[in-house]
Amino acid sequence: MQGKRYSNEKKREILEYLKDHTYYETENKFNVSQTTLARWSKEFSTNTQKKLLEQIKPCLKMLKLIEGVRNISLIGVGGYPIVFNPEADWDETRIGAMTAAIISLSERVGIECEHGDLQSTIINSAKGKIICVWAGKAAILTIAFYDNVDLKQIINHSFYYINRIREIIGTFVH
Repeated sequence: MQGKRYSNEKKREILEYLKDHTYYETENKFNVSQTTLARWSKEFSTNTQKKLLEQIKPCLKMLKLIEGVRNISLIGVGGYPIVFNPEADWDETRIGAMTAAIISLSERVGIECEHGDLQSTIINSAKGKIICVWAGKAAILTIAFYDNVDLKQIINHSFYYINRIREIIGTFVH
């Protein structure tokens, strides 16, 4: 026996409702099993991520042209990797979690010091630099640089391009 068929429009409506409600509430309201809801959510997420990657790949390629770029990652606010171009020994889950922690702490410092909304965080260490910048409301663009790159060079010359590209990426990430 086959279940009820739903149009893509109806599926989107149900998935929108699911964003603010539990699986149980959504199942009861629309008479769709929780298993089906989970499958739809996964399909929607996979398709959305594929479209996002197609749209932002040119932007990420442009960032790689900046002198000294070692790694570029786009991390969701919750710490999940959206796009991850790891170094050989980098773990995307750990990098995502650390990026989320860095941003959270940086935001807190900004609030406590009354500096307004966080826009970026720069980490300058002996083995390189890492810049974390907001890319829309739902993602953080994290760029790691090699240690031989001068921080002044990044800020004075490259940051304009990084900022423009993160704005473009932010229009795609919601």
